[in-house]
Amino acid sequence: MSRVLHAISLAVGLLVSLEGTAVRASESERLALLDHLSLTDGDTLVKHEPPREVPDGPRARRSFTVVVGGDLGLGAHSAPVRADGAFRHGEFRTWAAITAGLAPLIDGDLNFANLETVVTGRNDIVPADKAFNFRTHPNGAAHLVGLGFNLLSTANNHAIDYGVAGVTETVRHLDGLKQRGGLLAHAGVGGDREAASRPQLVQVKGATLAFSALGIDSGGRAGPQRPGLMAWRSPEDVAHVVTRLRSATADVRLLSVHQGIERSVTVERDAIEILREQVVLTGAADVVVGHHAHVVQGVEIVDGRVIFYGLGNLLHPGMQNMSAFGMCQDYGLMAKLHLLEDATGRFRVRAIEAIPLTDMHWIARRMPARQATERVHVLNHLATALDAPSAGAKGVRFAPRADGAGLYCAPDAHADGGPIGALCAGWQGAPEPPAVLNARIASACGSRPLIADRTGGGSVKGRPVPGAITSSSVAPSPTTAPAAWTRQVFAGD
Repeated sequence: MSRVLHAISLAVGLLVSLEGTAVRASESERLALLDHLSLTDGDTLVKHEPPREVPDGPRARRSFTVVVGGDLGLGAHSAPVRADGAFRHGEFRTWAAITAGLAPLIDGDLNFANLETVVTGRNDIVPADKAFNFRTHPNGAAHLVGLGFNLLSTANNHAIDYGVAGVTETVRHLDGLKQRGGLLAHAGVGGDREAASRPQLVQVKGATLAFSALGIDSGGRAGPQRPGLMAWRSPEDVAHVVTRLRSATADVRLLSVHQGIERSVTVERDAIEILREQVVLTGAADVVVGHHAHVVQGVEIVDGRVIFYGLGNLLHPGMQNMSAFGMCQDYGLMAKLHLLEDATGRFRVRAIEAIPLTDMHWIARRMPARQATERVHVLNHLATALDAPSAGAKGVRFAPRADGAGLYCAPDAHADGGPIGALCAGWQGAPEPPAVLNARIASACGSRPLIADRTGGGSVKGRPVPGAITSSSVAPSPTTAPAAWTRQVFAGD
């Protein structure tokens, strides 16, 4: 050992000849060399290897949450706009007061709502010739964004309540909110057909989400040089929006659809044929969010992709108080989706929290736990009509929790680990409601068909082979309702 140590010392202290100049190694160089050499028990000189970089393990699976809500606005019919709040039947409330009940629920990484109003600070803007016209002050929209709403759809029949001028105002103000931060994207109305159909891309926790919207247009259909929205009743528009969304470079795709018949819990056959079979089953969207009927319709899951056929009202002073319409129609719904990346890189919905709402016409809030639990069972009743094993579709059943919210988990979600695993630990599916409650639900909902044939009645032909929508597809049925229903859905100023 001593001989080897002596050799090392000599090597470190050696005079080095460099172009005839003798240079002695510094003390730090001597120590560095000693550190780089080591000995075995047999006095053999061995080079000391620096620690190797351990390659990273499998990349952590990305996940994020999306909160979704239905129809949202902060102004009653024809009410003047103010910068500090809104009126309903002459009663004034501040923005904070109106939204106090919703604020704690807006807690997703992304928070979506259908903004069913024109956004303008003008009281001189001319209304369109319609029965009901809604507008919200830009400060109200900014307040909603400040609460956390960062995805807003504007593809709905009230986006054009103040004509082209109103569409232009809405786009201008929402673009401003996006530029100032907070609002990540708005989709729906645009300055022309290209803008209205363009998927919006947002970044969320390392993933990219593409967001598109279409809806009932009420004469506000966008054209090559005309502001407006892409129309649900136009097969050409639906095909164009869905094709662009499917082609977007994104990890997750969300489609907002304003469709249905007011106050009807019935899912239209056209909606199923388009949204399930020609959108979700072809991978054009992972999440479809429906609204317009002002009542809640069923929820469906297809291979980890979810369709909310109708979320009902979220918050809107222009809407009727729905509490008089019975347990099948008297609530709105917010939902929180938990998405997780699988081993192939595809995101799937692994859990859904469903939160029934009340007082959506003025100061929306969570429904009290007992009544909310009953509405979760109503939601499960609506789901029974959506089971379609041949399509891989299943109506979503929620297990009521102590606070009245419902929870759905994918069968193996408890093993996901992290927040999803913790949320779904012990989840055993939805229980059957008590017999008395089941009878009440049947009385409230049972006389209504849960899936409708196309307008005109008769049998529905066989479902089309899943594939891309074409411009020659059958147009969705006109969404009309008796005039009395319209008066019951909307409220005056």
